Amino acid sequence: MMLPATFPVCSILLLSWLQSQATAAPYGGGQNTTFMNPILPGFYPDPSCIFVPELDDTFFCASSSFNAFPGIPIHASKDLRNWKLVSNALNRREQLPDLAITNGSTSGLWAPALRYHEGIFYVLTTLVHDKNPQEDPLRWENIIFKTADLYDPSAWTEAVHFDFVGYDPSPFWHEDGKVYVTGGHAWQVSPGIHQTTIDLDTGELGGPFVRIWNGTGGLAPEGPHIYHKDGWYYLMVAEGGTDVNHMETIARSKNVDGPFEPNPNNPIVTNANTSAYFQTVGHADLFQDAAGNWWGVALSTRSGPEYHTYPMGRETVLAPVSWKEGEWPVWANISGAMNGWSMPPTTLDLPGDGYAIQGARFCRDGPFLAGTTTQC
Repeated sequence: MMLPATFPVCSILLLSWLQSQATAAPYGGGQNTTFMNPILPGFYPDPSCIFVPELDDTFFCASSSFNAFPGIPIHASKDLRNWKLVSNALNRREQLPDLAITNGSTSGLWAPALRYHEGIFYVLTTLVHDKNPQEDPLRWENIIFKTADLYDPSAWTEAVHFDFVGYDPSPFWHEDGKVYVTGGHAWQVSPGIHQTTIDLDTGELGGPFVRIWNGTGGLAPEGPHIYHKDGWYYLMVAEGGTDVNHMETIARSKNVDGPFEPNPNNPIVTNANTSAYFQTVGHADLFQDAAGNWWGVALSTRSGPEYHTYPMGRETVLAPVSWKEGEWPVWANISGAMNGWSMPPTTLDLPGDGYAIQGARFCRDGPFLAGTTTQC
């Protein structure tokens, strides 16, 4: 869906964010609030991020990997600016043999949803055989990986499969004990967000998938996540396709299965119809830090000629989010130099020997940390 050139979304988002800063609570006694995007430069699309207090207040982000192996890279951070590769959910051929037979650059593993529940990490994702017809159920292999020890590659399970003619599945644990799985139906067949219950150990579904929202009319509603806050179930999705019309929209309901009412100020984040350097913003996730402040991550591209050439690929960007009680989340606009909530103290004290991404630069060795004057 193309937005009118006069659409005031950027002005609305910026004004709302500036107003929210007047009451922003500092983290750690007023640590630095500035950071640079992208936080994960290069090929790290479709980010899904969480904060795990039980593991020494660590943030974790998973990314799509398509045909690459090892697959589903997971980076960790203590300060949201310095990141380290600490795991790959797919790291052994026997976990997912069918990855070897995917054909085409847009096939492979799409849009993982990373979640942590009762001591277990879960990754839900889709192995897409993109050369198969859209209506072919064999086009979509929806799968679950899990581990109790994210830092141990051998601890990741083999793929558990479940049936869904669609992609981008995301889990949600309801207070009644049920686990829901929400995904984007194959949009060229019948676009919309579908949902059912699931057993994450076996992949057994509690019933047929049911459509719960059509989105706002943008192309290909996908990448859904559900958040429960202040008595509301918020459903956030990507729309518009992953090119220059990409955007993130949101709806909410008092019931997890709807009906969902859209935010009247949708989209909540996009750089569509702008001349911004960061384009194609969308496919997002939300999480909190130790102080209770909200953050959002999304994919974005740093544009080349005519906004369609981006040699660095789809990258992960970060933004502070203001989410007042009973209201809608308000994102800061995506740009390179950002100001946000006060951030945790700078550190890269993380397990593992994976490469570091320190202040939006790659370092295998050396002491450089964002927020310091040392270099790698």
